[in-house]
Amino acid sequence: MMKNKHTSFVPYFLILICGIFLSACSSSEKEVAPQDQGDSVQAEETEQKEDTNKGENDLQAFLTSPSPPVDTKSFLQYPSGKFSTVNYDENQEAIEEELSKWPELAKEDGEEEVKKYFGNVLALFAEDYPHPDKLVAEWKENDFGNPELEDPRLQFKENYNVEIILDASGSMAAEIDGTSMMQLAKESIEKFADSLPDEANVALRVYGYEGTGSDADKELSCSSNKLFYEMEPYDSKKFGEALGQFEPSGWTPVAESLLKAKEDFAEYDGEKNTNIIYLVSDGVETCDGDPVAAAKQLSESNITPLINVIGFNVDSEGQQQLKKVAEAADGTYATVRNMEQLQSEFDRSQEMASKWLNWKIGAESANIDQILERENSIFDYKYEWGDKSSLEIRNIDKALLYLYKTHKLSSEQYQLMKKERQARYDLANKTENDVYKDLLNMAKEDYKKMEKEINEKYKSAN
Repeated sequence: MMKNKHTSFVPYFLILICGIFLSACSSSEKEVAPQDQGDSVQAEETEQKEDTNKGENDLQAFLTSPSPPVDTKSFLQYPSGKFSTVNYDENQEAIEEELSKWPELAKEDGEEEVKKYFGNVLALFAEDYPHPDKLVAEWKENDFGNPELEDPRLQFKENYNVEIILDASGSMAAEIDGTSMMQLAKESIEKFADSLPDEANVALRVYGYEGTGSDADKELSCSSNKLFYEMEPYDSKKFGEALGQFEPSGWTPVAESLLKAKEDFAEYDGEKNTNIIYLVSDGVETCDGDPVAAAKQLSESNITPLINVIGFNVDSEGQQQLKKVAEAADGTYATVRNMEQLQSEFDRSQEMASKWLNWKIGAESANIDQILERENSIFDYKYEWGDKSSLEIRNIDKALLYLYKTHKLSSEQYQLMKKERQARYDLANKTENDVYKDLLNMAKEDYKKMEKEINEKYKSAN
C-alpha cells in the first residue's frame, strides 16, 4: 500500500515543478520586454536629437553670407547675385528649386538670424548696379582723340589694334536660355570684329581649350593658350574658321593669357598704336597664376593698352577677382548675363573706332556740346539704376513670399524679413540720388578731378 501511494505522488510532483518553471519563464519574459521597449525609445530620441542638431548645424552654416551693405560705398561694391537681371516669373522653376534647398529658420530665431538669412536672399538677387567710375570711363572713351586728354592711351595714333582674349574653360559650356555661353560669346565676338573699320587690326587669343577640368588634365589645360587669329585686318572666312577650332574644355589660366597678350602686341608700341584688349572670362584664375599682377605688368608695358574686363555670368568670387584685374590695369569691368549685354560692352568701342577712322582719313567730326552729352548719359544712368532696383525688389518680394508659404519662415520672421527688404530699397534709392547729384556736379570738371572724387567717395582703400 505504501508503495502505491509513493508511485501516484510522483506525477503530481512533476506537474507542480513544470508549472513553477513555466511561470518563472513567463515572468522573466515580462521583465525583459519593458527593457527592450526602453532601448527602442532611447534610440528614437537619439536619432531625433541628431536630426535636430544636423538641422541646426545646416542653418548655422547657411547664415554666413556676406552682410548686406550699409552705405553708398559698400552698396556699390556688393557683388551681383546668381539671378540678377532675370525675372522671377520667367525663371520661377529654377529659382524655387534653389530656394527649396534652404533650411528653415527655427521658430525662436529673431532679428539677428533673420538679418543673416536675408543676406542669402540678397546674395541671390542683388543687381549689378552701374558704378560711377564706369560712366566716367565711358566719357573718356567718347572723348577719344581730344588733345586735352592727358591719358596717352586715348590720343589718336597711326594704327588701331584690338585683341579679344576668350575663356574656353569647361564652365563656358553652361547654357543661357538653351544656348551655351561659348556659342553666345562666339557670335558676339564675330559681330564685333566684323564692325571694326577695314583699316583696323584684330586678334583672337583663347585659353583653356584643351584637356578637361580633371586634376590629371590640369597641366595640359593650363598650358593651352593660343592666338587663333593673329593680329591683322578682319577676314570673315578666316575669322569664322578660327572660331570653329575650339570648344569649352578645361581650366582657366587668366594670368598667362594676359602675359601672352603682351607678346602679341610686341611690335605695336603705344607711341604709334591705339591698343585695346577685351578679356572675357566666366570665372577666376584656376592655374595658380596671379592675374592682378599680370594685368598690372601688361598695363605698364610700352604697348599702353586700354583693357576691358568682362565677367560673363560670373559668380561673386569671380566678380571680385576680375574687378581687381581691371583696377590693376586702370581699365574697365562689367558683369554681363546674356548675349545682349555682352554685345553692348563690345559696341562701346565702336564709336572710338569711328572717331579714329575719321581722324585717319581727315574727316571733320561734329562739334558736340560735351557737358550736355555727359548730362544725357547721367540721365540714362539714372534710368538704368531705377530699372535694376525695381527688378531686384520684385524678385526679393516673390522669394520671401515663397519662403513663407513653404514654412521656412514664421509669420513674425516674414514681417522682419520685409523690413530688411525695405531697408535695402531705401539704401538703393539713397545711393542712386547721391551718385546722381555727384555725377551732375562732376560733369563740369576735368577727368583728373572726377577720378579723384570717385576714388575717395566710392572705392575701398585696398
